[in-house]
Amino acid sequence: MQLEQIVDSLRDEGHRITPQRIAIMDYLLHTGDHPSADQVHIIVKKRYPTVSLSTVYKTLDLLREKKLVNEIEVEGEARFDAHVDEHINLVCLNCGKIDDIDERSLKNIQLRVAKKSEYLIIKGSFEMHGYCHKCKSKFQ
Repeated sequence: MQLEQIVDSLRDEGHRITPQRIAIMDYLLHTGDHPSADQVHIIVKKRYPTVSLSTVYKTLDLLREKKLVNEIEVEGEARFDAHVDEHINLVCLNCGKIDDIDERSLKNIQLRVAKKSEYLIIKGSFEMHGYCHKCKSKFQ
């Protein structure tokens, strides 16, 4: 989803759209990382020095509630991902890096799980934990 579509959707639902909220959404849409709320705050604060951590948390909560970001927990810390299409998150157990992998076969897994469990699966996510390219040499 594009930033303008998100802004229009939230505005249509009566949510306040501030420059700080737009900056938070824009950063999430354009970062390849999966930042924590603190990391989002540090980045947005460079452009909007008065933005509070509370504003960041409230905005992230709203975006999560509206299913515009996914929340991933890594070692007890919430991290946020604006890539909300079905995909696999690869989580490094050493450095905490998260990579997105678009995997079409995820749909096949969902279909098999739905058949076996008799659930109607609407949406799925999948996390795999291991060691990223940089860290794996330490463990081989």
